[in-house]
Amino acid sequence: MRRGAKSALGVLLAAGATLGAAVPVAAAPALEWQPCPENAEVQCASVPVPLDWAQPDGEQIEVAVARRPAADPDQRIGTLVYMPGGPGGTGVDSLLSGTQFSPEVSSRFDVVSYDPRGFGRSNPLQCDTDLLTSTPDIVPGGPEGFEEIKRYNREVAADCRARTGPIIDHMDAVSVARDIDALRQALGEEQLSLYGISYGTLVGQMYAENFPERVRALVLDSVMDHSVNASDFYATEAETAEDSFAEFAKWCAEDAQCALHGEDVGAVFDELYKRAESGELHAPGDPSTPIGPVELSRTAMSHFYQPDWNHLGVQLKALRDGQAAPTALAVPEAVPYSVAAFCSDWNIDIDTAEEYAQVWQRQAEAAPHMRFSVGGGVAWGCVDWPSPVQNPQHVPQIRTEAPILVANALHDPATGYNWATTVDQQVEQATLLTYDGWGHGVYDRSECTTSAVDRYLVDGVVPPEGTHCAAVPPTDNPPIRPHVGWDG
Repeated sequence: MRRGAKSALGVLLAAGATLGAAVPVAAAPALEWQPCPENAEVQCASVPVPLDWAQPDGEQIEVAVARRPAADPDQRIGTLVYMPGGPGGTGVDSLLSGTQFSPEVSSRFDVVSYDPRGFGRSNPLQCDTDLLTSTPDIVPGGPEGFEEIKRYNREVAADCRARTGPIIDHMDAVSVARDIDALRQALGEEQLSLYGISYGTLVGQMYAENFPERVRALVLDSVMDHSVNASDFYATEAETAEDSFAEFAKWCAEDAQCALHGEDVGAVFDELYKRAESGELHAPGDPSTPIGPVELSRTAMSHFYQPDWNHLGVQLKALRDGQAAPTALAVPEAVPYSVAAFCSDWNIDIDTAEEYAQVWQRQAEAAPHMRFSVGGGVAWGCVDWPSPVQNPQHVPQIRTEAPILVANALHDPATGYNWATTVDQQVEQATLLTYDGWGHGVYDRSECTTSAVDRYLVDGVVPPEGTHCAAVPPTDNPPIRPHVGWDG
């Protein structure tokens, strides 16, 4: 919401124009681009950065970067940085797997991305796999259960630190934003255009807050609200998870393709949840594999990202009837221990079993069917986490001269529309583009969403305030890019 600046909404920024004060580009070693071993069409390099940005002359680490050069060099505008989600999604893999943008954007920009510090090829955090897969029951279980969560989190942190060293203390979004500015200097660019998806939008906000004069354009697609406290985080995440479930149930009531068409979908899920709580729910056709309540909700939420309602209906019916489903019920693929990065950005100040139970109660009230959220599947890992919160929650102080485009689905299961409207109100330069559909990630949902983002990136034209793009039926949605983030 660009309060007091509505007259600038349609301003056309000259392609490649320098916005903000002219600040000399600091000297930095040039990048040594080489064809990537996995895909020679993509160039790979690395950028040396301080492990701790508070000690710039201290220990250095290498951040892996990749580039797809502009397809039309004569019409090149500049560099577009793709900020992956997660936390922990690898931008290098994203570029290796294909272009992230339309032909027009790909022809006009060098598209560059990176593996965030602590992940992928950038000094990855190493932790014991067996320990990470042996998680405690995170459903409130009184003082003993709460103490077990705290003990587990301390054990994981100690194990990761012993294997990888102090990187565990420096995986916050501000440090990643500073890494991006080191990349900018190494590229010799005065300004960057940036596109963040999911958790990458937090990095984008931190970049704009710390380097406002370096922002030519910034797209925040499926945006994180970094101003909420721990209790509100759980509640707002639960609200958006429940909204996605309600949309699924509505589709089942209206569309005969749903395997549960004609049934009370909420009642079916509630009965499955009770069976999961009592230990009586198992994988379809496999009584040796129990499914707990958290796994049930998490798996359902994984089907809301696309969304893939048809498959979810089939799976829930198979669970209810005790019959094998066409494919196994599975939780979404997880990035390497994303909790370490999340806990560097969020102060989850829950100190007692009573407070933890209250947070879960509030979450259950906000989501009477799902009872759980994507964020709830991560935040518990920060209870008594021993590393410092380097970038605690706050309202971003963004003072860019460039307008900022926020894009969000009305029914996003992970970064809810409730967060998008808050960020739109907080950031004076922001304009909110609403996709009136479902799923996580907006840019390539439809011609409307792609065109609106492209016009902003290429020409600097933001859509009129209040612009909505019509929903695309879920069966017509294109495949969503992997690792768009906020995986839980």
